[in-house]
Amino acid sequence: MKAMTPEMGLAGLSGGQGKGGFGRGLGSFGGNGLGAGLGNRAGFVGRPVMGAFIRAKRVAVYLDCSGSMRSYLPRVEAEIRKQFPDADVFRFDGARVVGMGDMVVYGRRFHGVAPRLREGPTQTAVETLTPAGRSVQVKVRTACEKGSLGAWMDRLLAEPYDALVVFSDFQDGVRLYEAKKGDPKLVYSDSSYHKVGGAQKGHARWQREWLEAFGKAPQGAGPRLYLFTVQQPPQAFLQACVAASGGAATSVSWLRKGGRKAP
Repeated sequence: MKAMTPEMGLAGLSGGQGKGGFGRGLGSFGGNGLGAGLGNRAGFVGRPVMGAFIRAKRVAVYLDCSGSMRSYLPRVEAEIRKQFPDADVFRFDGARVVGMGDMVVYGRRFHGVAPRLREGPTQTAVETLTPAGRSVQVKVRTACEKGSLGAWMDRLLAEPYDALVVFSDFQDGVRLYEAKKGDPKLVYSDSSYHKVGGAQKGHARWQREWLEAFGKAPQGAGPRLYLFTVQQPPQAFLQACVAASGGAATSVSWLRKGGRKAP
């Protein structure tokens, strides 16, 4: 896949899968800042995890614990902990990223009537979290049980982690709603289950904020984003966040076949 340039925006992410992952580059996006000051991380050495090199000290992991994913999770967590034994591993249902107007549904600024979404109790093993991770779990648990990956990413961008790591099949996709009287109206979805609206035009405020926050990672002021997919490539917007952060999106589809041992 060709590298993404600032002029290409999300269009630069359309293309095939590259060897060992889905490729990455750096886009140029505006918006208001998010994220905590994390210090200079330019000197971090990458540690290999399932085909990607994660450059970080403090790592937060999101494991999609929906029914189709659970069989992979023990091995994935074990591979991460080989390199990052103190990683905070959170388990929530699915990998939905849902926005309504300029807010992430159940994100830090969310208010109003949420669209109807599937909810599931967390399966996070609290005893495995660091003291800081336990504090984060208390703060985000209810929101992430309702808002899934979108709520988790929006809230974790405000925590002092060096890397956010996500493992999923990325079937749920990004969904955008307009706030209307009564039930919110779905205007865009790139979910594998229900596509709506064709190509997304422009970005909502929360999307610009995420891109700016991840864009600070190369200067040591935001987290890098690493996506591991057991099935389809992550959605274009999530790949744009990866590109901005200097992280990686990596296919681990071999897990479905019980294939090779992870590096």
